[in-house]
Amino acid sequence: MGKIFKTPKDDSVEETLRAMHLANTFDNTYEWTIGWVRTIIIAIFTALGVSALESYSDFTLWGWTVEWFYGKLNDLGVWLTGLVS
Repeated sequence: MGKIFKTPKDDSVEETLRAMHLANTFDNTYEWTIGWVRTIIIAIFTALGVSALESYSDFTLWGWTVEWFYGKLNDLGVWLTGLVS
């Protein structure tokens, strides 16, 4: 007799549910693993691509980001100074 269902004829239903649960667990684990592997591989290729772009041109992602942030911070300071005056 099954653990979930209390009649002998329901063993096949219980086995089907167990098989479905096992398949679902396997699918989830596989998808999460593949997802993380893809994420890591894409991150590595992106880092290498940006590094190559910076090596062979005058483009610097870090410099542009810092300059943009500094400009926004400066604009915020000007705006706050205008509020206080």
